[in-house]
Amino acid sequence: MKTLKTIFAVGIIALISTNLSAQEITAFPGAWGEQFYQDKEKLSWKEVNKIMMESQVAQVEWQKSKKLALGGLVFGLANLGSSIWVITSLDQNKPLTGPIIAAAGTGLVGMIFFKASSDNKRKAILNYNDGLGGSTSFRLVPVNNQNGTGLALKF
Repeated sequence: MKTLKTIFAVGIIALISTNLSAQEITAFPGAWGEQFYQDKEKLSWKEVNKIMMESQVAQVEWQKSKKLALGGLVFGLANLGSSIWVITSLDQNKPLTGPIIAAAGTGLVGMIFFKASSDNKRKAILNYNDGLGGSTSFRLVPVNNQNGTGLALKF
């Protein structure tokens, strides 16, 4: 009976240790920005933000990514305004040099900000995934000694 309880306990510990794996985050490009997944389940932006802000290894890169995205949004809106300026200048037969330079400049700077934001987001996710590690803090190892053969937890 004692052997049966021992085997049962070792079996339970083995099942628990195999299920204690880290859950990595994966990002895929989507039509309206990145889509985030964790274990084949889609995560919302709020869930990913919460996970990243709680992670010490990814928090700095994630915050930098959010600031750069805000900068990209500001320059994107400036690009929209300068594009409207180009169109109204076309309708009124005014010189187009200034509006075209403004539209090209704001568009270029906006793209640079969004690219840097995307790179920092990717770095944050990679840092988070690396911080998880690939294993648990313990493992089962086979033991053979004077007490018999079995499995032992090694920390």
